[in-house]
Amino acid sequence: MELYTIGYEGLSQKELVGILDQYEISIVADVRRVPSSRKKGFSKRGLEAFLSNHNIGYVSFRDLGTPQEMRSRLKASRDYEGFFNEFREMLAERGEDLSNILALVQHGEKVGLLCFEQDAYKCHRRIVAEEVRRMDGNGLTIRHLRSQP
Repeated sequence: MELYTIGYEGLSQKELVGILDQYEISIVADVRRVPSSRKKGFSKRGLEAFLSNHNIGYVSFRDLGTPQEMRSRLKASRDYEGFFNEFREMLAERGEDLSNILALVQHGEKVGLLCFEQDAYKCHRRIVAEEVRRMDGNGLTIRHLRSQP
């Protein structure tokens, strides 16, 4: 089983769908705290409708997003290690959402965790994926699409 992550930074809707189709992603799990975007077509309703037109499901997991105060501290400190540690602690209270993502994967869906940041190694979605893998405990593979090694 695999769990995918993708950031839409620098992509058009068409390019995003092309990547999702390439990996046969069936459901996008949006893990943004605020599922809106200054980028046209990437706010929740517009993105959900666009994906639906391409036979890709959409689910918003707002509670798996990064709270504003955590984002502000990261921006000021650039301390990614501290940020990711704090975010992991927060996820300990989000087990139901993590379980829901795992259940989708276990039922055969190809799930792509979506956020803005292109590089998964600078994005909280990597930590979400790692926590889902930890819950699985059965060899779940994580694939970061469009990410820096």
